[in-house]
Amino acid sequence: MFVRLASIAALILVSFAGTAHPSTASTASTASTAEGGVSLAVPAYFYPGELWKQVSVSGVGITVANPFSGPGNDFDPNYAKAISDARAAGVTVLGYVATGYLGSTGRATRLGETTPLAWLAQAQQEVDRWYDLYGAHGLGGVFLDEVQNVCGPSNAYSDTYRALDESIKSLHRGAFTVINPGIGTEKCYADIADVSLTFEGTYETYRAWQPPTWQRGRDPRRFWHLVHATPTREQMTEALRLGKERGAGYIYVTPDVLANPWDSLPDYWQAELDTARSSDAIPPARPGPATPVKRGPTTLTLAWLPSPGAVGYDVSLDGVRVAGTAGRIPAVTLRHLDPDTRYTITVKARDAAGNASAASAAVPVRTRKADPRPPATPNGLRTEQVKVASVQLAWERTKDSTWYDVLMDGQRLLRLPAALLPTDATVPVTGLTPATSYTFTVVARDASGNESAPTQPLTVTTTMPSGEPISEQTGTVTADAATYQARYNLPFDFHHVYVDADNDAATGFAVAGIGADYLIENSWYYRHAGTGWNWTPVDVNPLISSTDDLFVWRVPLTGPHRIVFHGSGSSPETYSPVVNVS
Repeated sequence: MFVRLASIAALILVSFAGTAHPSTASTASTASTAEGGVSLAVPAYFYPGELWKQVSVSGVGITVANPFSGPGNDFDPNYAKAISDARAAGVTVLGYVATGYLGSTGRATRLGETTPLAWLAQAQQEVDRWYDLYGAHGLGGVFLDEVQNVCGPSNAYSDTYRALDESIKSLHRGAFTVINPGIGTEKCYADIADVSLTFEGTYETYRAWQPPTWQRGRDPRRFWHLVHATPTREQMTEALRLGKERGAGYIYVTPDVLANPWDSLPDYWQAELDTARSSDAIPPARPGPATPVKRGPTTLTLAWLPSPGAVGYDVSLDGVRVAGTAGRIPAVTLRHLDPDTRYTITVKARDAAGNASAASAAVPVRTRKADPRPPATPNGLRTEQVKVASVQLAWERTKDSTWYDVLMDGQRLLRLPAALLPTDATVPVTGLTPATSYTFTVVARDASGNESAPTQPLTVTTTMPSGEPISEQTGTVTADAATYQARYNLPFDFHHVYVDADNDAATGFAVAGIGADYLIENSWYYRHAGTGWNWTPVDVNPLISSTDDLFVWRVPLTGPHRIVFHGSGSSPETYSPVVNVS
């Protein structure tokens, strides 16, 4: 029976290869004309209220929630309601998660680490916190920001992002994921995440920009463009036209400008909604039922007869959308399934206007049984470091493992790929509560879906903070640079230095008795612009080190001036006294 199904699937693919490819040019042309539709996708970096109501409407496909450059540690009922209301309106709400370019640019995690593994672990924990806080309120997935656009040495970057995407979808079935490199990526990213945000810049830049060649003619709903500094309605209309022409299925245009162009909605918002809509409301034909081409214990490769005019397909597992095709070919491989488990598969086709077909006939498929040999239990689970709000875990690797699950108090917290876990690596767990006990175990998983027995439980108690929240504050200046230093004794998400370069409290951003002309935030450096909370990025990485929570920054400033250290997020907001730098 399986051999016969496989041969049918092969005929499907041969038929598609022989008949659909000649029409690819005309299909791509359809996608690039004004008749194609785009869905607005909005970074809603503003607090729930009237603006959130305006983006929770038909015509908006995605909004990104970002309470505190991430979820923060505490549940916010206003965000819960905003997410729930948007979901009810048919909008997919994604939670913001930074990935720090995997440390490749010097961007450090909260623990001051710059390795891909440290960023992978921190991002997974942020995702887990998003689902803990808002999963029951309609959270649709995650928005992964600060993403590399190149494959990296031996595909190190793309493999890490692929592992992050797979871990999210395996632990949170149905999660919709977006990666944001902000520029065109190399082709190794083609199958990573559901959507790639491949342009983020000004209208003037967008006018001349072109997507990478490999992206052309693909499913528009795989790509998203963000265009800011677009002051007029006519320019907005032109930007939407260019987005359709360049194959973006998601777009958002705003007149707002850096440092944060996403903290408001444009005054032409309703016109943008109206302009983005397509006059084509006719859905494509229903695709054929899915046929299993290959079955494994944790994977299913499926194919189906194509739908004429379709540019992409969405596959659902037991009624939950779990994957989309990377292109027009009607085939997909589902991963991280359970062995010897029956699933019901349906497929929907999408056209260039974004219309979805009726679901295909439901097909029951069972994965194969796992092999009878589970991987060995990892040995030697231990802590390499225990701090106020974090621990570093280590254990001995097992040869036959493909993934390791880290459980905290019985709940899965991390799913890490063995291939990206060096034998001497430690795994950070952050966001913990001071002076609190936690119990950890580790489980090994193999490619067949088997799990090892868990390690012996390891109970760890985080330390009690002592002294002032911020201590050891100093500032010195030389002929070409200023150096600032402070120890942060509580777990803050944001470590700030406000810099009053001209010693004038009446200029810059008024804070803690000074007028800040510059701002350091973790490893970012900004210059104050305009009035209020308005900052322009400066192309300098000021962070020198953060070992043992002693943060050292250096910036190209000279002459006597004043600074204030500040900590916020995950702990009570704290300001230091004013420090005179000389």
